[in-house]
Amino acid sequence: MRKIKVAFCTDGVYPQMLGGMQKHSRLLVEELSKFPELDLYIIHPHSELIFPNRTLTEIRITGINTEKNYLLETYRYSERVFESLVSLNPDVIYSQGLSVWYKASRFSKKLIINPHGLEPYQAIGMKNKIMGVPFRLIFNNLFRKARVVISLGGGLTTILKRVISSSDKIVEIPNAVILPGQQKKKTFNKGLLKGLFLARFAHNKGIDILFSAIDELNQRGYADKYHFVLGGKGPLYEYYKQRNTADNVTLLGFVDDADIEKTYESADFFVFPTLFEGMPTVVLEAMCYGLPVIVSDVGATKVLVDDTNGIIIQPGSVNSLVSALEKFQDFDSIQLENMSKAAIQKVTEKFTWQVVAKAHLDLFVDLSKAES
Repeated sequence: MRKIKVAFCTDGVYPQMLGGMQKHSRLLVEELSKFPELDLYIIHPHSELIFPNRTLTEIRITGINTEKNYLLETYRYSERVFESLVSLNPDVIYSQGLSVWYKASRFSKKLIINPHGLEPYQAIGMKNKIMGVPFRLIFNNLFRKARVVISLGGGLTTILKRVISSSDKIVEIPNAVILPGQQKKKTFNKGLLKGLFLARFAHNKGIDILFSAIDELNQRGYADKYHFVLGGKGPLYEYYKQRNTADNVTLLGFVDDADIEKTYESADFFVFPTLFEGMPTVVLEAMCYGLPVIVSDVGATKVLVDDTNGIIIQPGSVNSLVSALEKFQDFDSIQLENMSKAAIQKVTEKFTWQVVAKAHLDLFVDLSKAES
């Protein structure tokens, strides 16, 4: 049987480059390299080999100059990707974000685009919406040229259906996460619940919503019933570090990979009042460790969380978050344990890299059959 020649195009790979899409590139490529059906090529901008022990071929090209105009540099990067694709002549082309942009119409019959979180379509505030205009125009054009557009699901599919005339080209494949080596059963102390927030201290992650909700809870007499542990740094970190006077709030600062596991394990639930997202990895990670989740109804979060494993709240609403937190006090230990079990079961069945890679393989097979 002839192998399917796949060109996987990305502007960076974790940890050489940080970011959700870059981590997605690394973990998905590692799983795809295990399939004997694929002849896998990865085009990336790093000078060193990233996957020396994997069955694949790395094509290294000059990356983006971050000191220059981002869009122009991204276009120039896509020109270099184009040259590699012409030489390769693959059966399937997989583009992370804007990696395949220059002369994309040449590859229309074999091009898969994964736009991930669709942030330009979820911008909040006039300034951000204006800044997102060129990105929306570019993506709209690329979506018309692509054979397949990947959606992480949920609200992201709704957005794509508004801008893509043929919904048949939208294929839902979610994000994924690495399961911890040993999943432990969680027990809950109803006398004190520990809530965890782990993200950038930035407006779009809802950090101001969370602090306002904590203040409201404490005023309502819940100060001895909750302890909030907030991990991460960002533009608002120093502001809240200097102004935080609540005894039931601990700021961890940046949490490195070595401490991630114990940070999740020490919490009772995860809270993430973000204003816009794709399919947030931190929510998947929290579910891996059996944490019930409170998260905003944005992006694909409803694909991850429902009333079996958490609570969905209204984005930007302090009252909605306060109500959800109060509701957690109404749950008994058995209910919280059942939510914990449901979180683990859901992520194990639907959101591992093995499951997601297999969905990609099936898509590649279908696409190559259609072209043969």
